[in-house]
Amino acid sequence: MVSLVDCQRELTATFEDVTSAERTTWRVRFVKYPAYRNIDEAYRTNLWKWLDESNQRCGNTFTVTQTPALRSWDTVYLHEVAPDIRHYVIATNDDVLEVLSLAEPTWEPAAPLPLDAEPSGKSKHLYTDKDDSKINQLIKKIRSNNKLQDDG
Repeated sequence: MVSLVDCQRELTATFEDVTSAERTTWRVRFVKYPAYRNIDEAYRTNLWKWLDESNQRCGNTFTVTQTPALRSWDTVYLHEVAPDIRHYVIATNDDVLEVLSLAEPTWEPAAPLPLDAEPSGKSKHLYTDKDDSKINQLIKKIRSNNKLQDDG
């Protein structure tokens, strides 16, 4: 996620495909949303387990169906006031953005970041086969740091 802006009753999130050489970027807008939350993806292990089991992964957007509705938000009141509300989830490498909205979000292309700009996101992701040398360097560094702490 490049940015998340809550301004004048509109929630706008911008996303970049960090694996794309073209730096493909999209913007999603929500109106008529009473609630949203953004959490570091590392804390949503049950979500990742479900995505893996259903052959989905990062970059997926879906509507949550729960019985009872909105159970994970612990808000019966909101469902009673807005019975047609929907729970949207956008899963990225770094964030899980959840939005409760009465209206469908709108997606649009956004201007890509300059090719020399730092990749967006909170962390750097390494991929097997593509980044093996970097992964091996990182493993050596972690082992070395752990040995120093054990010896210290």
